[in-house]
Amino acid sequence: MWGTIGSIFFWIILVIGVGLIPFGLAGTFLIVLAAFVYGLITGFAEISMGFILVLLSMAVGMELLESLMGAILAKKFGGSKWGMAGAFMGGLIGAVLATPVWPILGTLVGGFLGSFLGAASFEFVHRRRTGHAFRVGAGAFLGALGSKITKIMVAVIMLVLIGNRLI
Repeated sequence: MWGTIGSIFFWIILVIGVGLIPFGLAGTFLIVLAAFVYGLITGFAEISMGFILVLLSMAVGMELLESLMGAILAKKFGGSKWGMAGAFMGGLIGAVLATPVWPILGTLVGGFLGSFLGAASFEFVHRRRTGHAFRVGAGAFLGALGSKITKIMVAVIMLVLIGNRLI
């Protein structure tokens, strides 16, 4: 029997999954994994494989959106393909480089700062206009920030969907 302690542990893992997201860690995938393990333990009585696939699609979709949102907002703020590429590459490189320097928060800060710097520098090289490059960088930063907030909201929705299955 699953039991009260198992249920409490399950919900703690789910909440930890949401809490990992601001730090650039794959919290949505932890939520999917926890749901899968719960399904295995309970014989997929309440959480089916089909439902787990829905959760997995939400997690994958958010990863894709998160990767592209800085570039999309850089474009909305007047950026060229150069600025978009800089936002995307800068966000990834910033997160990777900052993580070992500043564990936990480095991924988050590095991703935001990298998106800004990548978009602004690539756009400056392309257009040679400082104000414009700064605006495009700001758009990339807002895109990176917005994607984190959106990802947290989707993770909370995943928890609500799971909770609805278990009630």
